[in-house]
Amino acid sequence: RKFLQCINHKRIQATNKNCEVTADVRHDGSEPLVDVMFADGERLIMKGANLTTIEMLTALGTRCNAKELKEEQKSKKKNP
Repeated sequence: RKFLQCINHKRIQATNKNCEVTADVRHDGSEPLVDVMFADGERLIMKGANLTTIEMLTALGTRCNAKELKEEQKSKKKNP
């Protein structure tokens, strides 16, 4: 829940208008799970029972930064 609160904060949402957050809350006793689907089809699945909110935010940020860097490198190769 804390992770969702952080991701849904106005300041965070303002940084990427293309980001869509959908919550699927289940009360069946299953393990908390965060499933992130990126625009390129890649997925990041984090098991909330084993991670803190900070660890989850760090993992997401690291993956996003890596994707951003990869896109910058692609654009530099196309436009030397």
